[in-house]
Amino acid sequence: MQSQPKKLTASERASEGDTGHRTTLRKLAEHLGLSRTTISTILNDVPEATRFSDETRRRVVESAKKLGYRPNYFARSLGRKRSYLIGVIAPDLGNGYEAALLSGFERSLLNTGYISFVSNHFWSPSLLQRHVETLCDRGAEGLLLIDSTPSESPGIPAVTICTNRSPIWSTRVSIDNAFGIWEAINHLADLGHREIAFIKGPEGNGDTEDRWKSVLASCKKLGIRVDPRLTVQLERLERHAEEGRIAAEKLFRLGKRFTALVAYNDISALSAMTALREAGHKVPEDVSVMGFDDIEFASIAYPALTTIRQPLQEMGATAAELLIRKLANDESVKNICVRPELIVRSSTCPPSLTRPKSARSVGFRSAR
Repeated sequence: MQSQPKKLTASERASEGDTGHRTTLRKLAEHLGLSRTTISTILNDVPEATRFSDETRRRVVESAKKLGYRPNYFARSLGRKRSYLIGVIAPDLGNGYEAALLSGFERSLLNTGYISFVSNHFWSPSLLQRHVETLCDRGAEGLLLIDSTPSESPGIPAVTICTNRSPIWSTRVSIDNAFGIWEAINHLADLGHREIAFIKGPEGNGDTEDRWKSVLASCKKLGIRVDPRLTVQLERLERHAEEGRIAAEKLFRLGKRFTALVAYNDISALSAMTALREAGHKVPEDVSVMGFDDIEFASIAYPALTTIRQPLQEMGATAAELLIRKLANDESVKNICVRPELIVRSSTCPPSLTRPKSARSVGFRSAR
């Protein structure tokens, strides 16, 4: 008769490198000869753990590591009636702006015990609402809403970034668009630019209207005319890099002279620079280009992009701190408005006196 294989103890399996079975709290307790409550108290490092000797605590921690024990967070959350889950909802995390915000947010969560779950709604109001409902149904304790404001309260603590609305049920982290746009246009005016083209943000974006109102106010103060023939609006596309290219092509087809371009954000500025170069124009000698955001690629572009820096990672971290405070029922949490900073690089310079009278005169052609 074939002999039955020997059943190994938890410690024997660990010494032989067998990780095929999850070590439970019960198995760890049996191995140590301690109660599950004692082990849980020590591993959670709560104040009550100090009543156990240093030797007992050392044995528990070392055995947990050796046997590969990991706490069952699902069971823990049921016991505490907590999920420690935070939902993050954004239109599309495929660009540098939202990715930088999320990076700062998640770094700030690292030592809090919370974990985030990210969803994109791709500018669909119905999908946004569905994500809010699904996250709430699955026990999310709070929400970070990036450029995403549902029509009604989700019923749990929420922090918003880059929204044109500030509902009473949310706390908002925003950028001072008026100051940022003033810095951008004033920089170009100081260089001598008066014929400035503008790429307006896409319809529905959280900062589009606020930023555009700031453009009009700044230009009025500086005595710069905002020419409708030098104003185009971004079209929302799946490939964000194409949006600025298409906007630049529209400007050139209009044939109206301009020496500087203010883009809605860095992505549109960088792709507009590509279109300008492909059409035979030099940046900044023929056209100075100004961005807004200071995403990672702005500083390594050629030429390096002059832009308005939003401290995106810091804003994400601030949003996390505010949300954690709201989850702790801190009633002193208030909206925060962050001041941006002008970053001067190589994509802007004084206008050239030898520049052609109109863009059309150089025969603009799309490279595609």
